[in-house]
Amino acid sequence: MRLLLTPQRSELSAKYYADTALLTVEVGGDIDTFDFTDAPDGEFDGFASDTLPLCPILRAEKSGDALTVWALGWYGPRPERAMQHTPVTDDAGEIIDYRPEPEADYEARLAEWQALTQEREIQL
Repeated sequence: MRLLLTPQRSELSAKYYADTALLTVEVGGDIDTFDFTDAPDGEFDGFASDTLPLCPILRAEKSGDALTVWALGWYGPRPERAMQHTPVTDDAGEIIDYRPEPEADYEARLAEWQALTQEREIQL
């Protein structure tokens, strides 16, 4: 199954799992499964879920055994550099200062976030 994610800023997050023609979506601990097993070839839209707080499935297209699903790829706010998260202690274990997050760690988190803001394809 080919999953094409369209980025959208949201406080929600979704996890996608596939088993042949079954697509399982988890949003905030709620789970729903979309079954394309008996669906004829063609395009489908208008997806809804009674279980999920918001259905992230936008449309799907089936051609033979090939299934492509377009869905929302939610991402959170831009990360900020943590300036005082790493405590520095003396020999007695007392906190004497705080060290900023290493620049490389912040840059890695920022790169991960930036990737989420782009359209992307996932093979499930």
